Amino acid sequence: MKNIKRFFVRAAAMAVLLVVSWTPVFAALGDQTLRVGMEGQDIYELQAKLIDLGYGNLNVDGIFGETTEQAVIKFQQAYNLTADGVVGGETLQTLQGGRKVETSRGQAPGRYKKALDIKATAYAPGPHDNGQWGNLTHMGTQVRPGVIAVDPNVIPLGSRVYIEFADGNSMYGVAEDTGGAIKGNRIDIAMHSVDKAYDFGVQNVKVYVLN
Repeated sequence: MKNIKRFFVRAAAMAVLLVVSWTPVFAALGDQTLRVGMEGQDIYELQAKLIDLGYGNLNVDGIFGETTEQAVIKFQQAYNLTADGVVGGETLQTLQGGRKVETSRGQAPGRYKKALDIKATAYAPGPHDNGQWGNLTHMGTQVRPGVIAVDPNVIPLGSRVYIEFADGNSMYGVAEDTGGAIKGNRIDIAMHSVDKAYDFGVQNVKVYVLN
């Protein structure tokens, strides 16, 4: 009887060792370069982050396929990164620093080209706010949260910016659009919907031009 008990105890121990040995270990987002064909927890985190920032209708399945690649490329294009669909160091850093338009609290960047006191309004894609341009920006990209319309004489098109609101909230954005009423120290911040744009109203903000 003791030998039988000993056998089962050893078998149970071996089973535990096998489970531990075969449990996959996933790298945290930022520990490795991510590309098409990869799977795992880090891809889950990448997909969730892209959705959080408004890039693509993704299934969070942990598989880096063509749909995820296209979402990465859109994100890279929006932030003037090399649009190769590969999530390397610069793209990872930008992903970690990106913000939803639903703003969050943060500190002003340590490095920037200039800081401006700006009057900000908001707009949404579609003819209601964007007239004949519909869902497209001046640069031909999609109007989406994180895009801002600027006066190119003040903030050059393609610039990445950090916007600081009076209540202490902040967000990152990219200057891809212009507007007839956006002259001088004015910006228009893209929102998900017309209702969100109305809710935003008019606010005085500080804009840091990063590049």
